[in-house]
Amino acid sequence: MLKKADKEKLNELIPSYAENKEKLDAIDKVCKSKNAEIKKIMAKDHEYSVGDYTAKIIIKNKDTIDEELLCVKLSMFQEMYDLGIIKVQEYVDMQALEDAMYKKELTAEMLKEVEKCRNHKEVVELRVTKKKAE
Repeated sequence: MLKKADKEKLNELIPSYAENKEKLDAIDKVCKSKNAEIKKIMAKDHEYSVGDYTAKIIIKNKDTIDEELLCVKLSMFQEMYDLGIIKVQEYVDMQALEDAMYKKELTAEMLKEVEKCRNHKEVVELRVTKKKAE
């Protein structure tokens, strides 16, 4: 059961929060739209300055591994079990795999199978910064 003081505070906070959230959502929608438009226009030229602002397009690459597929692909190599990369429950110990790759303990054939399990995703980010006063 809420105390009277807590109820009074909630009566004040909830409507204020809801109003601010509504404004924020509207602004967020406008910003997302402008962000997409700027990215589209700047697709070839990744930096542009206007007034006190500089816009930069930064392209990041994100890779993920399909661990289930990786387990299937690597299970054909006995060394994967011997190195402790594939565990008894047939899951890939990603840290052990990374370590083995770093130590060059995997054959080219093994690395080829690992690469088949990599999912590549390109993420395009827009960053707008205000120029620093000189």
